[in-house]
Amino acid sequence: MLFFDIDNPSPDEIKIWMKKNDFTINTGSFALGISKRQFARFLSGETNAKRIHSLAMQMVWLINENKKTIIDENLKKNKRKNIKKISIPIR
Repeated sequence: MLFFDIDNPSPDEIKIWMKKNDFTINTGSFALGISKRQFARFLSGETNAKRIHSLAMQMVWLINENKKTIIDENLKKNKRKNIKKISIPIR
């Protein structure tokens, strides 16, 4: 779980969420479907993020984690498949 209090995520927790997802203010606000100004208010503590925002942040994090897992698994499979074999015909 990313947030200690799901109803009121702290600015520090939101910053950790951004770091885990490699987000900037632009990409973070876009992922949540809110304006950059509103997202910046969450980060500064001027406005508190609501439960809906913290739930959306958790969903985005879960999706990104699943993508990373799938990509890592595919890379491992492809590395095994890309092993080149040399065959020397025997006469």
